[in-house]
Amino acid sequence: MEITFYVLAADAPLSARLTTACRLVDKAWQQNRKILLQAASRAEAEALDELLWAFKAEAFIPHHLVGDGPTPPPPVRIGWDALPSDSRDILINLSADIPAGFERFQRVIEIVAGSSEEREQARGHWKEYKRLGYAVQAHELKS
Repeated sequence: MEITFYVLAADAPLSARLTTACRLVDKAWQQNRKILLQAASRAEAEALDELLWAFKAEAFIPHHLVGDGPTPPPPVRIGWDALPSDSRDILINLSADIPAGFERFQRVIEIVAGSSEEREQARGHWKEYKRLGYAVQAHELKS
């Protein structure tokens, strides 16, 4: 399993986490990957849903909120509670906790915004993944 932290610039607003998540979803979707965006709350999940509708004017990223939409589900799902049982390739975790069941994914992505609270939370996630024996890497993103 690959675990990657994308660290935004120290002055990046929290909203940059959501737009970065959309960019990562777009890239993964173009590679025919199945993605679960795990939001911190239903409100954040709905904000991600809206962002994905308008993210690229020239292309639609097929997605829906967990519990909505067709069966089988589209390549991109957005959740905020327990992880759904269906299989996905990539988990983009935006929640405050490491979700139970994360190990079912081939790749886990954490996006870290600039606030000290966000960075402290990310350090806790990093340490927990390491404690569980996973290799973890970080990518610093410039604004």
